[in-house]
Amino acid sequence: MKVYIHLALAYLKKQRGRTIALVLGVALAVMLVFGTNVIFESQSRNQLANIYKMYGTYQGIFTNLNKDLTEKIKNDKDVSKSAVAANLGNLVTDNGISIILNSTDKDYIEMNGYTLTKGHLPNKQGEIVLESQALKKMGLKEKLGETINFKIKKEYKDENGLNQIYMENKSFKLVGILDKPKQYYEGYYSLRGFTYFKEGENNVLPDNLITYEEIVKLKSKANLSGQLNQIRERYNIGRWDYDLNIQLVTALDDYSSQNTNASVRHFNILIVITAILLIYNMFNISLIDMIKQIGMMRAIGSSKKQVRLIIGFQSLFIFIIGLSLGLLMGIAFSYIGMKLFNFAFLDVSQSTVYISAKNIWNALIVGTATVILSSIIPIWMSGMISPIEAMRKSDRSGGKQRNRGYHKFIKKISGITGEMAYKNVWRNKWRAIIIVVSVAMAGYLFIDDIAFLNNRDAVYNTTPYVLNMQDYDFKLLFGPNIDLYFTGYTNDDVKAISQIEGVKKVGTKVSMEGFLESDVNDLENDFKKYNGISDTKKNVETMIEVKGYDDDQLQGFKKYIDKGDMSSLNNSSDKYPNAVVYNYYYDIFKHKLKGIRKDLKVGDIMTIRIPVIRNGKIAYEDKNIRVGALLKQEWIAKGDSTRGARMEIILPQKYLMTISGKSTYDQISVQSEAGKDTYVYNRINKILENKPFAEMESKLSYIEKSQKGFTGVLKSDMVIVALILLIAGMNVYNTLKTNLLIRTNEFATLRAIGMTAKQLKSMIIKESIIYGLLSSIIAALIGSYNVYSFYSLVNRQYKAGFNISERLQFKLPVIPILLYSAIVIVICILSSYVSAKKVEKLNIVEGLNITE
Repeated sequence: MKVYIHLALAYLKKQRGRTIALVLGVALAVMLVFGTNVIFESQSRNQLANIYKMYGTYQGIFTNLNKDLTEKIKNDKDVSKSAVAANLGNLVTDNGISIILNSTDKDYIEMNGYTLTKGHLPNKQGEIVLESQALKKMGLKEKLGETINFKIKKEYKDENGLNQIYMENKSFKLVGILDKPKQYYEGYYSLRGFTYFKEGENNVLPDNLITYEEIVKLKSKANLSGQLNQIRERYNIGRWDYDLNIQLVTALDDYSSQNTNASVRHFNILIVITAILLIYNMFNISLIDMIKQIGMMRAIGSSKKQVRLIIGFQSLFIFIIGLSLGLLMGIAFSYIGMKLFNFAFLDVSQSTVYISAKNIWNALIVGTATVILSSIIPIWMSGMISPIEAMRKSDRSGGKQRNRGYHKFIKKISGITGEMAYKNVWRNKWRAIIIVVSVAMAGYLFIDDIAFLNNRDAVYNTTPYVLNMQDYDFKLLFGPNIDLYFTGYTNDDVKAISQIEGVKKVGTKVSMEGFLESDVNDLENDFKKYNGISDTKKNVETMIEVKGYDDDQLQGFKKYIDKGDMSSLNNSSDKYPNAVVYNYYYDIFKHKLKGIRKDLKVGDIMTIRIPVIRNGKIAYEDKNIRVGALLKQEWIAKGDSTRGARMEIILPQKYLMTISGKSTYDQISVQSEAGKDTYVYNRINKILENKPFAEMESKLSYIEKSQKGFTGVLKSDMVIVALILLIAGMNVYNTLKTNLLIRTNEFATLRAIGMTAKQLKSMIIKESIIYGLLSSIIAALIGSYNVYSFYSLVNRQYKAGFNISERLQFKLPVIPILLYSAIVIVICILSSYVSAKKVEKLNIVEGLNITE
């Protein structure tokens, strides 16, 4: 046994360059797989820890519940923990800030992720705790004992099932302050307050208006959204009375899918296959180099098993050294990658690196599989070599090639050296295929990314957020913590913005949530099921969005009219105003656009209930409207829509403001002159400084956000591509170098009959170029198909979901193909140039004395 270990080591030492390539092949595969998995797990863990701090530990919330239903959910077979709080409506300040008001429940507060930083929780009527951010936005200091005045607003259904609004003034004593991490308030968030509540006492709301909400944590973390939806359906809870803690659910899904993440798995497969091809080729080349020695060993009595042990021990040494080096390189790669890449939806690039036993085990599996799969065939083949066969030849795959018609064409365009180079490539077909495939492995990933990069404007400009901007560059609106009946943009704001230098056009919008009154039989069955509407009711109210735009914006919506006429909005012939209606909703569970009212047509009369403000109070009032036009399905993705959340009704802006009592706008749209967008953006920001929760959406910011996300993906992909090309480049270099050693006698013969060293070198370089060209062709075919498949998938999804055709048009990615081809050919030429240096120093006499 020691003899074979010694022989194995001797061969590895003799071919140091090849041994280094083998070790690097294993090490790079282990490094990339181990490092990528560590980065993904670390970012998932850090992201999850941040989410728990910011958004709490609950996974779903059910609202508008009664006491009996809260008990059923608490005892549900899938629920491990829940907390219940009474929904006491909203606290509204004079400047329109709206704060959700709940009863005090310690578990509910803790599961929501709040920390009590000052004072105590309310223990009697009239006491309240608020978030420090709420006090900041209200312009108040964190002073306990302060009395704060609010309007309490609560929407409810009366005994007839009609939606109503309760509103009264109420004072509270501040007894505690809650807080959350600073990062929480940098994104989308809702403000909350908690007050004392006990059934039967004189609470802030009449008992008949009080409903409950329950947050839940599930026993299993698998398919969280599916489990929560099943609970919703089990108790016939409507879609709008249920929601996910979406940030936490997404983070948990990210964490649980570490081993099944498509992009990481895709990288791992690419890396492992490329490494296997390199190592297999190197062992095959080693076998050719050792074939005579193996023949001699067989001739003096060595068995097949003993011969195979030599290659086996070589692969074992390569595995041990490659795995150890790969793990060390993987740790370094992980620390660097945490700063370079971000696979999480939160920025966790500066967080802790976790190296788990699972990822070490995965690296061990990868290293083992790579070495075994790449060496098993050479090990087996080594035992099949007979002494006579070993003495007769060394390049076992070679075969006599016939002269084909295309050989003349190759000779004509590249000379005799080109023809010889082409024939040399195919002398060993299997080895040629391995080289071509290994170089092409990274190609389609490169072509996909660069094709997307070159076509990014078309992709970004067709995203729903950008399309929603229409012809405008900016949209001024308000965040979720605002009651738009008590604040908004004024005519003075519109005038000030219009006068900014560089502003080309300004549009205004008024919107509100209302209700559509319907006979239950007039609603589509799927819509009723989706919203938890029972057929036992005769008349029902369903939520709608009522909107009013200025005339200029309305004209731009003409292209979305399916039936009827947009001009009918301002041409009502009788007491009923004409309206434009979007009669579809998007089913987020089945990913499909569906109808709301059955057989709705132009001319139908509908009754809607909208909130009307009178004397500082809000109440719902009935209004009859006529359907003047119906919008196309594509409005959901291309128009100023609610993304299929509910039915949309567009009325003339002046009429809507008159009947609702609103004197302010909910949104201002701004179009800037070319090159003036930054200046306009900065000037508008100054106008918004003193308006709490005022926000500005920007078409440019949406595009930049998409670009930032893609840049992160591109950066990680290009690192993978570069390392795969490094492995493939080593494969090309070692193959060419070995071919030179094997064919020394042949080259000496060619020199002896008159071929110059320059011609020989040219032949070798052309041989490498052929490898590069063939690899580029394969990469181009697969890459182009992938780009086409992606565009087709997007188009099919939009067609199925929104009935929108040809969202993205496929174009052959010529530039990415040419760019990759150039990179590959340069790598191949460099490999051949380094390998071919020995040809220049070839001694003809010595070369002729060498037998292959």
